[in-house]
Amino acid sequence: MTYSVWHRGLGVTLDLTEADLGHPEYPRLLDEIYGNYQPDLLYCLEAHEDEGFICPGFMTIRKVDGRPHAMHVAKGERPETKAESDLHKALGEYTAKVAAGEGFRVTRPEGDRPEKGRADVTVEGADSHHLAYEIQLAAIAGGSVDDRTRTARRAGLTPLWLVNNENAIPIDRAPWARLNVQSWRDVTDRAALPVRGGIKQLHMSRCDWANPVPCPQQGAGRCGGRHALWEPVRGLYYDDVIRRTATGELVSLYLPHPAGRRGWHMWVTPTDKEEFLEGRPEPDPGAVAVRPADAAGRTGRSGPGGTEAGVRSELTRARDDERPIDASLWHTEPGPAEFSRPFVVGEFVIPGDLVAARRTFTRALEHAADIAAHLPSGADIAAGRAEITGRQRERLAEARERCRRLAEEMHTHPWWETVGDRHAAREALTYVATHDSPLSSWTFRPGSGPLV
Repeated sequence: MTYSVWHRGLGVTLDLTEADLGHPEYPRLLDEIYGNYQPDLLYCLEAHEDEGFICPGFMTIRKVDGRPHAMHVAKGERPETKAESDLHKALGEYTAKVAAGEGFRVTRPEGDRPEKGRADVTVEGADSHHLAYEIQLAAIAGGSVDDRTRTARRAGLTPLWLVNNENAIPIDRAPWARLNVQSWRDVTDRAALPVRGGIKQLHMSRCDWANPVPCPQQGAGRCGGRHALWEPVRGLYYDDVIRRTATGELVSLYLPHPAGRRGWHMWVTPTDKEEFLEGRPEPDPGAVAVRPADAAGRTGRSGPGGTEAGVRSELTRARDDERPIDASLWHTEPGPAEFSRPFVVGEFVIPGDLVAARRTFTRALEHAADIAAHLPSGADIAAGRAEITGRQRERLAEARERCRRLAEEMHTHPWWETVGDRHAAREALTYVATHDSPLSSWTFRPGSGPLV
């Protein structure tokens, strides 16, 4: 039991010790939620974790000795409405039709609803690729998702939870795919069923100063290497997913969260999965998350718990936020030596990534100057013979903003805190960044080069 609960519908924290729940602007809120349990509405804010997930189920309000308390509801689901039931049936029929049309064996339960513990559609694909489709349109507690997922796996089936809501509970509790279809009338052909989430592709992002995002491993600067990102796949349709999961062209992959909270389930190509795992066994969704860095003696996952603000942030964001997933802790390619080796210039030992940043800054300045040089002259503009277009203004603004960002990152580099004479240090940095040489040391006299 708890006295603090997050109301997802209103986006506010409720204090059950207060008569007005801490929100006088909602005078009858307690009456509305007491005895009126709705899945996916109330969540615990005590950072409760279960197998890496925040809150294994939902919360409901009960009264003990006349005082309201919030209690976990680990299992159960809201009954479908008639409209959802029609859509559920249409998606089941479409799934079976596409799979059967591809020559796969399809099994469906009799009647409108499957038996308890039995999937909506079972597809026996090529080799050992057997899928259990769970079409979940109504709200369902995480405990029920876990139970049905384990049941499918015990039967030798890979579950595929099909949802149509970006906040559906099965997202990242089990392998899933998301459509945006809301009416059975739209389940007509492939063009009406684009896949919105659940399918990812591996992208190796170059970590240099052309990338506006700081190094995910260092937290600042750039390492020059390449970091793994799992990016959403666009342009696939539901029939593509049915066919490719059955043939093994798409396989499931689980990636733990480095902080030990909920991880990510995704469908990926076997090639991307093999490259990403690099011979490591696939992580077990039921195991405690341990980062690959732990093997080298670095800091591992954070322990259970956490602040209320962190839990609130986790519950507020959409489960499928469609953003790329940073997987650099699992798969990173080292950068060139120039990013890691120091450059010795006189009394200064300058980090390689800072030298690379200064060289990138010089190129950015030259690019901005080139754009400005190709703009119409002031005389032509004044005489009405030419004008600066919106696109030209935009390109120049973007180039100048990039210069500003690079300059800011350079001047906030931690190396500057280690030098005594910053004026001489800036000259040394400029000198080494503008002189091509295979050597890592130079004879340098302050005053021999321009300032940054």
